[in-house]
Amino acid sequence: MGTIPNRQLEKEYPQECMKLAQLCGFRNSNNLPSHLNRIYSVTEAKWEENIHRLAKTNIRVKYLMFGEAAPESYDNDVSYFYNNCQGSWCKAIVEGLIPRHEVPNDTETKFDELAKRQFLLVDTMPFAVNYSISNRRSKVAYRELVKLCALSYLHKKLFDPRLLWADDILVAFGVKKNAEAMMQAFPNGFPLPNGQNVQVTYDLVATTKANYPYSGRVKQVFKLR
Repeated sequence: MGTIPNRQLEKEYPQECMKLAQLCGFRNSNNLPSHLNRIYSVTEAKWEENIHRLAKTNIRVKYLMFGEAAPESYDNDVSYFYNNCQGSWCKAIVEGLIPRHEVPNDTETKFDELAKRQFLLVDTMPFAVNYSISNRRSKVAYRELVKLCALSYLHKKLFDPRLLWADDILVAFGVKKNAEAMMQAFPNGFPLPNGQNVQVTYDLVATTKANYPYSGRVKQVFKLR
């Protein structure tokens, strides 16, 4: 964590970085703020750990949650779902899958239990910026960024050959504006690796009407009650 991060984002997603720079007002898309690459390095490592967790027991993913991106942070405390699973948003998702009184205290055990319950969370974008400031989620550049990342970053995650999928995947979105961007980007639906075509609608948004995370809504979207 103390090393200078490489420019992996700029190398892997140059077009997406240009759109991010436009959205956020960064001067140079070839040299993003260093914390974005640092967070990306952590989240990629934790994503790999969870892929191994699923693959080692041949778990078929049935409950698929789309997040937006890891939260922005400027220090070494990266708050990513598969890193430390902290905050009300993560708690709502976990308690939507696991009854509150059965949620393990240990973080790794919690991830093991989510895997056993055939759950996977995948972000739609790799850029850990604060999308709520300056009304970014309402801008055209945000919607364009979501589409670009869905066709590159998200597709790569979903179609990882190590992942196995159930015949009938249930899909939920954890951020309303992100779901809306996906609706506009893919009006004819978004393909999943099992051959399903997901028609993104508000019925898949697992938040309250005020856009707060809520475990009851997660249960409802995933048809767990």
